[in-house]
Amino acid sequence: MIIVKLKKDKEKKIKNGYLWIFKDEIFEITGEKKDGEICNVFSSNFEFIGKGIFSKSSNITVKILSLNDEDINEDFFYKKFFKALKIRTNFGNSYRFFHAEADGIPGLIIDKYEKFLVVQFRNKGVENKKSEILSALIRVFKEDIKGIYERSDFETSSQENLDRNTGLLYGENPPDRFIIEEEGIKYIVDIKNGQKTGFFFDQRKNRVYIRQFSKDAIGLDAYSYTGGFALNMAKYGAKKVVAVDKDEYALELLKENAKLNGVEIETVYDDVEHYLDNTEYQFNLMMLDPPSLIKKKTERLKGVQIFKKISELGIKKLDNYGILSLCSCAYQADISLLIEALRRSVENEGIMLQSLDIITQSNDHPWILQIPESLYLKCFWVRVIK
Repeated sequence: MIIVKLKKDKEKKIKNGYLWIFKDEIFEITGEKKDGEICNVFSSNFEFIGKGIFSKSSNITVKILSLNDEDINEDFFYKKFFKALKIRTNFGNSYRFFHAEADGIPGLIIDKYEKFLVVQFRNKGVENKKSEILSALIRVFKEDIKGIYERSDFETSSQENLDRNTGLLYGENPPDRFIIEEEGIKYIVDIKNGQKTGFFFDQRKNRVYIRQFSKDAIGLDAYSYTGGFALNMAKYGAKKVVAVDKDEYALELLKENAKLNGVEIETVYDDVEHYLDNTEYQFNLMMLDPPSLIKKKTERLKGVQIFKKISELGIKKLDNYGILSLCSCAYQADISLLIEALRRSVENEGIMLQSLDIITQSNDHPWILQIPESLYLKCFWVRVIK
């Protein structure tokens, strides 16, 4: 057993709900230092603080699982899963079922697609507990699921020597493609080969929000993936919708999604910046939802420059009074960074950016006030007045 003793007063934040312990907050570590092992954490006065996942390879040395002295076993996971299911009653049959720290287990992501679960094990601790996690999931869902599939082939900078497994873990193999429905729109999903686990459930609120601006619009869905925003624009009355992405396979699924929903969408395989530089279209509704661009606090200045350039190009192609949404899916690219990027994108242009709304991730991706890092998705909606 690994024992972690904290420096003086470093237990206070844990008791208040912030569950990460950094290297420089630790006084002493005893026991064999192995990535993914369960450790006991004590204060400087030897008060028991909690149990967590130990990582010698990360600046975040411990991620707390429980403030109680309890076994981290199948029953522990069952209780976490039961609680997660209880607060997800209004999302239909497809949604994020478990969202890592925000649901109490760092590094564990589980998405539900109709009768199938797709799981990611994102640290060595949850990877080590895979069998207990699977048993607990089967207990919670019983006959409500047909199969559990693993998609742990994500990109990471972790040095924990994680397995990059994909494949069936339990029950039936999911079909290569199947259809889910979200807020009245159908999507073809490929959970085996698509990005992340196949679909971006976190943008649900923004996909609904864009509908109010869609009637008679000429809309652009930039970084479109399989067309979540494009489909909503087209379904809710847009005159023309263009979707741009560099993922050819995603664009093929987008075309199938358009047929499935009885709408027309022009798809363009291109780099978004190159497209905006060269298109002759003028839009009055635009979604800019780039992939995660910055990972570290030290990259914030670079992030402002990147978002500024994207916004500048987009605003040039927007009509007067057009609606623009700029999204960030990185914690470090926060609201203040988006505001700065947008403000600087229209410097000396005599353009006013009127704030309409700031919308965060869907409620099946909860964020915890005591864990700022759990708020990662922000979309800033503005009206561009030229």
